[in-house]
Amino acid sequence: MASCSSTVDSTADEEVSSPTELIVGIGADAKLPCTFRSSEEITSATSVTWSFQPEGSKARPIPFFYYSNGREYNGKNTQFNGRSTWDGDFYRKDASIKVGNMQPIDNGTYFCDVKNPPDIVTEPEQVEVRVLEIEKILGPGRAAPTPASTTTATATATTASGNISLNGVSFWLLVLQFCCILASFQSYLF
Repeated sequence: MASCSSTVDSTADEEVSSPTELIVGIGADAKLPCTFRSSEEITSATSVTWSFQPEGSKARPIPFFYYSNGREYNGKNTQFNGRSTWDGDFYRKDASIKVGNMQPIDNGTYFCDVKNPPDIVTEPEQVEVRVLEIEKILGPGRAAPTPASTTTATATATTASGNISLNGVSFWLLVLQFCCILASFQSYLF
């Protein structure tokens, strides 16, 4: 698993970035982050298109959300119709959206394609989303948040030292497991 901001085209005046993988609990709302950098002023012509490619598919990604000039448009014949909403702010270079009630069928790659004319030559940034049962995310016997809450984790690739990073905080795998065990027995410890 990896989490990084990557530059799509370093020679262009516009760059789009997002983490490369998100893990979300079944039934949770997911914020799909996407930021961009542009040398041009934000105008009513600035837009973002979000597309989806199902897990394992080689088919062309299907657009399901479009935002421009203060208006959002959901694709009518997509699995996300009525579940995706604007959660960004172009003036802060944020083109994020929220997708509600995530399900395993939503596993796949999401593409964020920002256009800020005349900056229009960019490749869409992508984020891999995995929707899992809460117990698989938290571990057996762990308390789970209510389905209406957001459960999103951004993880960074493990290194040869065995360290991991979760939402920007590094842990040793052994320490993480030990802490989870201690947290399970906090009423006995304190």
